[in-house]
Amino acid sequence: MDYPLTALISDLHGNWPALTTALADAEERGVERFGCLGDVVGYGAKPRECLERVMALIGSSPGSNSGPNSGPGVGPKPGVLAPGARLGLQPGFCLQGNHEQALMQSAAEFNPNARAAIEWTREELSSGADRERNLALWDFLDTLRPLHSEPGAMYAHGSPRDPVREYMLPRDIRDAAKMRANFARMTEPVCFVGHSHVPAIYYEDGTFYRPKSTEGPYDLAIDAKRRAIVNVGSVGQPRDGDPRLCYALFDGRHVTFVRLEYDVAAAQRDIRAQSALPAYLADRLSVGH
Repeated sequence: MDYPLTALISDLHGNWPALTTALADAEERGVERFGCLGDVVGYGAKPRECLERVMALIGSSPGSNSGPNSGPGVGPKPGVLAPGARLGLQPGFCLQGNHEQALMQSAAEFNPNARAAIEWTREELSSGADRERNLALWDFLDTLRPLHSEPGAMYAHGSPRDPVREYMLPRDIRDAAKMRANFARMTEPVCFVGHSHVPAIYYEDGTFYRPKSTEGPYDLAIDAKRRAIVNVGSVGQPRDGDPRLCYALFDGRHVTFVRLEYDVAAAQRDIRAQSALPAYLADRLSVGH
């Protein structure tokens, strides 16, 4: 199939400086569409801005989604392009992450820092005089689904068997039972995930690869007998010891991991300006943990 060059972004976590840096880079690389693997919100201080930008990127605007019957992920009606979206950008998708789920349901199982951020985010997205703007955001959040699949690839926030909550971490390549269970749930030769904030490629034959910087295009060499799970890393809160943002490009066969420096200090100032957000959420951005 003629697969559009797709930028896969995940775990934005309200980090506006990181998101805008990633999007500018992706546009320079000629990206044709965007896929967001969830956790647009949580931790960071700009959830509204990040949500609205993702809505524009994927072609979602108020009234363009049909709610629970709109299918996996979320997508636009044919021809709908939200204000601010680049002309010529193909319709994309956005998934529900565990932070969107907590926002819509409950953050009771979160650690205190994450729970405080969700509680603040809920208030932030409900405040202000522009009621219609707020409702558009909540309507968008309500349409998000945990899985998206298309010929050649599937997408989840966490893992193939638990698309919202399960982490895929480097140590898991040694957990044969966990890997078998996840590959058993795959319906396409590759599944892209986020959630752990650690970029990596897990092959069904036990091969494992961790990118260290901007690397690619890397031929995944996937087929029905050699499947792969690819973690695209995190735009807004890297946790692999490298504070640079990370996202991935996929053209249907090749993947490129992109690492970029961004204005970490600005993201930290945004968080520290909100007294209800724990300072730890700003501090960790400097060290990538």
